[in-house]
Order: sequence, then structure tokens, then C-alpha cells
Amino acid sequence: MGEIPMTTSLKKVSAFALSAVMLSGVVACSSTKEPETKASDKPASSSPGASPEATGSAGKKIAISSMTFTYGNPSPVDGQGLKMVNEKFNVDLKPSIIPYADYQQKLAATVASGSIPDVVMIEDPSQGFYKWAKQGAFLDLKEYIDKYESLKRVPKEIWDAVTVDGKIIGIPRYYPAIYNDQIMIRKDWLDNLGLKEPTNFEELKQVAIAFTKNDPDKNGKDDTYGMVMSANLWPYYNASAYYTGTAWYHKNSDGQIIPGYIAPARKEYISFLTDVYKAGAMTKDFPVIKNVVDSAKDFWTSKAGIYRISARGMSETDMKSLTDAAPGAKVIPIPPFKGADGSQGHVAQAGYYGITTLSAKLKGDKDKIERILQMLDFGRQFYALDQRNDSNKDYDWLYGLKGQGYQITDGKVTPSKPEEGKAPVNYLVDIVGWPKQDADNQYSKIYIAPQLKEAIEIVEKYDGTYKHFVDPTFRVFVESLSTKYPEIVQKHIDEEVKIVVGERPLSDWDKLPQEFMNKGGAEIVKEVNEAIKAAGFDPLSWK
Repeated sequence: MGEIPMTTSLKKVSAFALSAVMLSGVVACSSTKEPETKASDKPASSSPGASPEATGSAGKKIAISSMTFTYGNPSPVDGQGLKMVNEKFNVDLKPSIIPYADYQQKLAATVASGSIPDVVMIEDPSQGFYKWAKQGAFLDLKEYIDKYESLKRVPKEIWDAVTVDGKIIGIPRYYPAIYNDQIMIRKDWLDNLGLKEPTNFEELKQVAIAFTKNDPDKNGKDDTYGMVMSANLWPYYNASAYYTGTAWYHKNSDGQIIPGYIAPARKEYISFLTDVYKAGAMTKDFPVIKNVVDSAKDFWTSKAGIYRISARGMSETDMKSLTDAAPGAKVIPIPPFKGADGSQGHVAQAGYYGITTLSAKLKGDKDKIERILQMLDFGRQFYALDQRNDSNKDYDWLYGLKGQGYQITDGKVTPSKPEEGKAPVNYLVDIVGWPKQDADNQYSKIYIAPQLKEAIEIVEKYDGTYKHFVDPTFRVFVESLSTKYPEIVQKHIDEEVKIVVGERPLSDWDKLPQEFMNKGGAEIVKEVNEAIKAAGFDPLSWK
């Protein structure tokens, strides 16, 4: 999935989206060749960053405690996967794996008690990460970053996000940065009506109206419309960074960086939505549709022709629904629109989701620190698609060995359930591989439906062609962004919805930026700009 309508940086991804990243690691091409030796048969080595097979007999056995969360059922404390971890790394790992719904409360209580486990996963920095870091709860890891391959791959702007008072006090868990939402459109409908791919909002509006009034599916019925929409103006049809409300891309007259919600470009977008709605080319009752899935059904049943697409997290089931309803259906993304400033590209996402921390009490215990980092580095190894099977001994070990911890059927890996505890992957704190570049994920090759595969190939092409804006708020921590900002944004969007549906005139939008600032936005803008200045980086950078 792409960006969802939340306002703090890490809330822009969802549990489902993260699961998609993780599960992409267990989609593989089958290998019938059994490994010649087990992972544990490799010779030992004590070098930092070595695989677990090389660290299993290095030095004394070390007791390590860990705390993390799970979206499913916790793995047992006596599972085979845990035994494999202990054997390979010569450790006595004591994992605490807590259901997601209970995790934040238990994490806060644990930190408050002063008994912080050696390794702790924190989902979102707004949940206490910076406060605890300033209190000295976590170990400074700066001296270790260049010793481990998966850590060396983390971009500087992401390290900035976990740096407090000059100390790197957390290890970011991978989440692809460049793959955000793009606008998806029915290519077969465009062709049926002799229309070109839209390159700006005026053209997109005309396409939406044509999809509503000109019988794009040629069935002789008045049964189609343009754009899918739901409550809170979601999905965000972010045509480019220039038009993205959530992005702190624009500057005001005082030279301050401001969110797109209150920039003049936003009025252009709201004007576009207002015209589309007035023409009957948008989901009619969208303000009361709380779940976008409910309105998205119109796209996947061939009733609407414009929605959103991302390289990962797209549903094969949805695509099948569309092709069942319209066998000739073809969907494509469209390139980002050029902004008035000449820019053309989407907003990068935060590039991480979750932070692994080490307890400050480990300071001075080099052996234990390095053993922990070896375990983390192994879990963060990235495997190319053709290596996600038993031909790669590290991958095979991580998922519990073929035939025991996972099965391969018709080229697809089916992992065992976490509650069975059969695989080391169920016990390591960070098991999301960090590739050299986001493109190495090759998401398009994972999909099965030809129409979806082809569409994702184009998504990847555009994401590789156009640069991505790095939102400066991803690189600094401002507490009010998570405590006060969401409510101010919600009130702002509520008023924009009234404009779109005609309850307020478009001219009223000119009042909204000042209302935003008066409700507390001015102080937040000030705090964000002060934090950026203190950090000393270019707030308008692209990559």
C-alpha cells in the first residue's frame, strides 16, 4: 500500500503494508536442489557482520533479552526456531513477543520500570523513543554502523531520524522509500474514448467526466463514473510532491517550510475535486464512506475508472474481480504532474518503519553488543527473488529449513505459522532485509495476474525515472507533529470536504490557511522550521 491519511511520519504506513514487505521475503522460485550442508556446517568466524553460521561457536554463550511485537499470535518460548537461533549464535535468547494491541502499553511500563531488555523494537518514534533516548535509555551505536553491511546501506537521511543529541540510538527497520501511491487509470477506457493519458488536473478532470458521461465500457448503459473517493478525501490523489498535502514542500511568505495543505497548490487540487464532484464524476456519498475499501469496490468491479496504485501491497483478488467484470480491462499508472515550479516527482516515504534499540546498560560489553548486532545484521540480509528458497543456505536457515519451517509448492514459499515456532525468523527482532536500492525488491515479478504485473512494471519504471522529494519532517522529531498536528489537519480537511460537496464556496478556501495557523499551526510550523535549522540539512532535497 502507499500513503494512508495519517499525519505523523511513521503512521503513513500500515500494519498491512509492513506485512506486505515482510511477506515479499517468502515468495520464491522453487529449487529442487537440496543444500549440500546445513547452515550450521560453515566454519566459524568472529568477524563483525558475519552470518550466524560463522558466529555460533565464537566465544562464550551470552544471555540476551529482547522485546518486540507481533501482528499475529506470539511464537512459543520453547520453539525449534529459538533453539536454532541459540545454537547458531551461541546465545541464550529470552524473547518477549507481545501482541501488537498490547505492545505500546507494555513497552512504556517496561521502560518506566528501568528494566529495559537488551534489545527492544519501537514501532514509532512518537511513542516515546526520543524522550527515552534523551533520558539515556539507549546505547549510542555510531561506532558500529560501518561494521555491518545492512547498516551501511541505510541512507543518511534515515540515520538522521534516529539521531538524538548527535548519538545514533536506534537501528531503522527497512521500509521502501520510493514506492508511494501513483494515480491509476483504466487504459482500455481511455482507448475506447480516444483519450490520452492526462498530464495535469484539467486533463484528469475531463477524463473523469468522460468516464462518467461517454460510456467508456461501451455497454450502452449509464453505469460508470470517474474517480473513487471516500471520507477525508482519501485516497489522496497525490499527482506529485508539489500537490501533496502531507508533504512539507512549500514555503510561505516568511520563508518558512509549510505543509502542502495550506500552500496555494492545494487550492488547485481542491478546485479540481470540486469540479469533478459537481459533474457527478466522483463517488457520490464519499463523505460518509469511512473505509476506502468500500468505495474502491467500484473500481474493482468496473464501475469507476480512476483510483490509486503502488508497487507493493496490491491485491491479486481485486485484480481478478476487475477482469471477471471486464475481461479486457487494462490499468496503468500515469506519470507525476509537473508543478508550477517545474518539479516533477512524488514524495518519498520515511524509508523505515520501526526502530531497534539496544539498552544503554550494555555500554562497555563489546562481546554482547557485537553478538546482538551480528544477529540483527543477519536478520536484515536481503535476498533476491531467485535466492528466496532452499538453494540459499542463509535463507533456508532463517525460515526454518525447507520441509520443516516452510514448504515450496509450485514455486511459492508457504511459511509455517509464527505460533508454531518452527523458524528463526519468528524470534529475531528485525527480519526485514535491507536491499542496496529499493528497486532490488522487483515487486512486479511477485505478482501473478498479467494485467497487474504489467501495471506494476510501469509503476517501477516511473519510480525509477522521476526523483522523489525527501520530506524534512521525516528527519527531525517535533513532538507537536504527533500530539497537536493531526487534529488541526483533520479540521482543515473537514472544511475542504464542505467545499468539495458545495456546502462552502471555493473562494472560502483562501481563509483556510490562516484558520490552520490560528488553531495552533503557526506554532507547529515554527517548531518544525527551528528543528530543521538546528539539524542543518537542506529541507528541500530530492533523491
